[in-house]
Amino acid sequence: MRSGIIIIAITSIAMTVLTAIQAIPALGWVEGLFWSVLFGALIWIIFFGMNFINRFLRR
Repeated sequence: MRSGIIIIAITSIAMTVLTAIQAIPALGWVEGLFWSVLFGALIWIIFFGMNFINRFLRR
């Protein structure tokens, strides 16, 4: 679990930065930062959602 959290942290930070680099020139600061933080947070939601589902399927 710990290595998964480290990988997800690195991935979400990288996704947030890359999305911000691409979105800010096209959409502006507020909307660009909104979408970049949203995509970074979605990685965490997917990770914990799959852990939650996995608990019930592995019984």
